[in-house]
Amino acid sequence: MSILETKGLVKRFGPTVALDGMTLAVEPGRIVGLLGPNGSGKTNLLEAMHLLSLGRSHRTAVDREMIATGKNVALVHGETERIDGRHEVEVRLYPLERPKKRVLLYGKPAQRIGDMMGHATVVMFSPEDIRIVRDGPAARRRFVDMQLSQIRPSYLRALKTYLNVLESRNALLKQHKLFGVSDFLTQLETWDEQLAAACVPIVNTRRWFLQELGQNAAAQYAAIAENPGETFALRYAGPLSRTETPYRDMLAGLKRTREEDMKRMFTAFGPHRDDVDMLLCGRELRAFGSQGQLRTAVLSMKLGEIRLIETEMGEPPTLLLDDVFSELDVKRRAALTKSTEGVQTLLTCADRQDAADARADLFLRVSQGADGAVVTQE
Repeated sequence: MSILETKGLVKRFGPTVALDGMTLAVEPGRIVGLLGPNGSGKTNLLEAMHLLSLGRSHRTAVDREMIATGKNVALVHGETERIDGRHEVEVRLYPLERPKKRVLLYGKPAQRIGDMMGHATVVMFSPEDIRIVRDGPAARRRFVDMQLSQIRPSYLRALKTYLNVLESRNALLKQHKLFGVSDFLTQLETWDEQLAAACVPIVNTRRWFLQELGQNAAAQYAAIAENPGETFALRYAGPLSRTETPYRDMLAGLKRTREEDMKRMFTAFGPHRDDVDMLLCGRELRAFGSQGQLRTAVLSMKLGEIRLIETEMGEPPTLLLDDVFSELDVKRRAALTKSTEGVQTLLTCADRQDAADARADLFLRVSQGADGAVVTQE
């Protein structure tokens, strides 16, 4: 990502001072460090880049929380230079209007928010990423879905189709339970067939992604683990994770759970219940892993993402590191530093000592002035 401008999302940024926004240019392959105390606005910049790439924040699902206090609109504009040429993306957030989120590509409104995928690609690593391991299946599905949407934008369209059909099936179940539907079974079988068809690209693409990411992450873990005998593995887990005939098996599963679905008014079978098993020496990482092993696993997955995206898209993503160097020991810092070679990187940290191993080409100091954040070159 070469140029990024923000208004409203970040109160005050610039080479020295800018009243309503910030413009930042980052050369390809360079590492830029943003220094400053907590609350100075460093993470806001990374959040803006994440928004441009994935259409959402890395820290919150509520868009309103990305808008600066006292503002009624946020605007993020980015221009990227990729192997296929120049890309221009803009995201606008309007909490008091509809639609609340608008995407522009090359200055023109996009038909769908998902059309922005692939114009700017990032991998972000922050201390909160340990929740991928600790939290429930929804967190891991979100992780898989977000990365796949970048690599293969068609996946996002397929996922939305599946979720829309799922919502319609659940609405029918609820309507029948509460009020009764005369031709209920006929309608239900129609939705079953549509849901089975919609699940096929979801299952196949998730299986491919986790197999490739698993191989990359296992190699990264082996390189940085304290114990050479530790083996890390990712495994796709779900009702259809091992089938070669997802359409047929999805129909069969929906039929088996039909009575239960009718009682609960919810579809209990399908890839919306998928999970990712994270195993260390064959045992569940969340239950048996130490704090250091959990961090190593998440770091390995992030490093594996970089290589997977580079292989699939022909160029590496932009790497965003939010205050992670202070959380890692020397060996893990070295592994992370090695992964940034030739990768455009923005990192945040409290001071230069925290980023001593980062080999940054440029450091910018972020501080709070009377009117907001101020950025100056170190």
